[in-house]
Amino acid sequence: MTTGTVGPVDPPSATGRSARVDGSAVPADASVLLSAERARLATVAVPVGRVRLRKVVVSHEETITVTVRREELQVVHEDLPPGGATPTRATATPLDLVLHEERPVVSLVVVPVERVRVTVDRIVEDVDVTTTLRHERVDVSREPATRPPV
Repeated sequence: MTTGTVGPVDPPSATGRSARVDGSAVPADASVLLSAERARLATVAVPVGRVRLRKVVVSHEETITVTVRREELQVVHEDLPPGGATPTRATATPLDLVLHEERPVVSLVVVPVERVRVTVDRIVEDVDVTTTLRHERVDVSREPATRPPV
């Protein structure tokens, strides 16, 4: 705030200047330059957090039912009708048979199942900002005129 004092002024003379009571000259257009604060707003990007994207392998158990087959030896005894079979000589060579069975075999294959993308969304919102602004004003105070003794 600016405070100024201007003494009593007589009406302007022919020169365009006023004369104070004490005889000093005062310009007819005395002025004071006033200033005021104005708010200028800007935005600044500041980091508020960090995000790290990481793949983690998670294991879980899965039970799958698989049908398996196997061969079993079965001995079938048949009764022969009387006189229906010819006698054979007993052989000493054993009969070898190979039996088979199926066993489940697990093989793992890694296949892509999902794509994950990270994007940044910019949210626009209005924010009220309050600030105190100062300005200058002029206070004029008048002093009583003192006349020199006559």
